[in-house]
Amino acid sequence: MNKFVKILAQFLFVIILDVLVVGWIYIESEKWEGIKAAAAAEAAIPEVQIDARSGFEIDPQTKFIMGNGFPAIRRECVKCHPTQMVRSFRADRAGWLDAIRWMQAEKGLKNFSEKTENTILTYLETYYGK
Repeated sequence: MNKFVKILAQFLFVIILDVLVVGWIYIESEKWEGIKAAAAAEAAIPEVQIDARSGFEIDPQTKFIMGNGFPAIRRECVKCHPTQMVRSFRADRAGWLDAIRWMQAEKGLKNFSEKTENTILTYLETYYGK
C-alpha cells in the first residue's frame, strides 16, 4: 500500500505541475494577444500629417492640404480625377484658371459660380501655386 501511495503522489505531482505549466503558457499567450491587438489598433490610427509650408493638416484620404477652400476642392476636383494630378501640377492663378477653362471646354466640367471658382482658384494658387 505504501508503494501505491508513493506512485499516486508522484502521479498527482506531475499532473499538478502540468496544469500549472499549461496555465502559465495560456496566460502568457493571452498577454501577447493583448499586446498584438493594442499594436494593431495603434497602427490603424492614421498619423496626422502637417504641410510644412502652410502648417495645415493634410487630409489622409485625398492628401490635399486642409486649408481655406479645401471642402470646395474635395467636392469639385476629387470626383473627376486622381488627387495626385492636382497636387503635382503647379501654376499661378492664371495657369489654374486656364486649366479649369480647358476642362470646361474639352472635358465637360460644369461652370462654377463666381464665388466657387474664386474659392477654388485661391486654394490652388495658395497651396499648389508656383
